Amino acid sequence: MEKWLLLGILSYLSYAISTSIDKHLMNKEYDPANTNTLKMFFDGLILLIIGFLFFNLNFTFELFSWSLILGGLYAISGILYFTSLKLEDVGIIIPYLQSSGILLIFISSTIIFNEIVNIFNYIGIALILIGVYAVLSENGFKIPKLNKAVFLVLTIVILHTIYALLTKNLLFKIEPINLAIMMYFSSAMFLAGYLALFKRQKKLHNINGSKIIVAAFFGAMGTFLLYSALAVGNASKVYPIAGIESVFVFILASIALKEKFYWHRVAGTIIVFLGIFLISL
Repeated sequence: MEKWLLLGILSYLSYAISTSIDKHLMNKEYDPANTNTLKMFFDGLILLIIGFLFFNLNFTFELFSWSLILGGLYAISGILYFTSLKLEDVGIIIPYLQSSGILLIFISSTIIFNEIVNIFNYIGIALILIGVYAVLSENGFKIPKLNKAVFLVLTIVILHTIYALLTKNLLFKIEPINLAIMMYFSSAMFLAGYLALFKRQKKLHNINGSKIIVAAFFGAMGTFLLYSALAVGNASKVYPIAGIESVFVFILASIALKEKFYWHRVAGTIIVFLGIFLISL
């Protein structure tokens, strides 16, 4: 197995664990914005500690400047995501968001970075998109109606694509650990500013800090592993295997969160794995 593929799979497994804990916290009616802000801060803090212990950290003015842009894109995408969930059912928003994001990043990567792809990769992308939609959707394939939520999702996809391509470009000259640390602290700063300016603060005394820290640890490791995969692999191959995160979340949610089991999601899981195999060729 190639290094980028192993790092990519491990990164999306870490993201899936973090996401599953997030879903548990949301089921407990935690405030999404407050929880996400705390997570971003702990993500950066955890990676900072790991960096001091195991890496040679190097924070430059250039890194600080670019991290503000990355963190801003990440934070704005998160705010729009929370807003879209208030307007539309999650079962419609998430499949549409992830599948369209994978497709746009794949196309953009091949154009901007002149990455070479073959017919098997194109078939793999198609299978991943079909599989992701099947895994994430509760009612099978359903085309979303054009409304405010869909336009918000399109905006999120565009912002995430810019974030993804910029990240890949920066990793040509910046070490993954340094970029990940600064991106998270920057994102936390933007989210905190948003909460202070536009949202009425909710009390935090009921928040389970240990669960947020655990979720942050796996989220931080996911980003570090993803950046490491991007540093050695093509963006057009690394980003599309994000489809496997949906599979991991489906498995974890079915086992740990006792969520309802759907057979079409099993079929989607098989399709995603086949697509990832073809992407890796």
